[in-house]
Amino acid sequence: MNEQQGAVHGAVELRYRPELRDYTTALRARNRVSASGRRQRLLGVTATGCGVVATSLSVANGGDVPVPLLAALLICGPLLFLGPWLMARQLFRFVRQQGEFRVRVEESGVAVDTDSTSAVVTWRAQPRYVETADLFVMFSDDRNATGVTVIAKRGARDGSDVDRMREIFGRNLTKV
Repeated sequence: MNEQQGAVHGAVELRYRPELRDYTTALRARNRVSASGRRQRLLGVTATGCGVVATSLSVANGGDVPVPLLAALLICGPLLFLGPWLMARQLFRFVRQQGEFRVRVEESGVAVDTDSTSAVVTWRAQPRYVETADLFVMFSDDRNATGVTVIAKRGARDGSDVDRMREIFGRNLTKV
């Protein structure tokens, strides 16, 4: 795996192979910034909370806990936390087939080339971003953050290149 970077005329170029954790982290970040992600999390927490209260009341009244309620608690609770990972696994099956990612970040936008695809993402197309410990994740500005671009920092040559990307994103995007 070649994880090196080169700079040409102020642009930052990265090379890396995607990993499952990249997409798990990106989908978790997307869930935090999108209306649908916040709604899903609220509904999941509310449903789990209602189930816990119903189970507690049933036990406190000396009755048996209904099997469907117990099953719902044992299934819904973990799914709330496993959802992004399960989605990332599905997405990663496709992404892994793309091979090495070559990403170029410059003042006009981000270009992503893989072994089988090429795409250019302008700042207008995805004007928001989140920075995590390992990634920059760009999002479209619709309520559900439908458009997502994942850029792995490990493809940079050193920390100064990550700082340059951070500066470019800071000038052109809104941090969320």
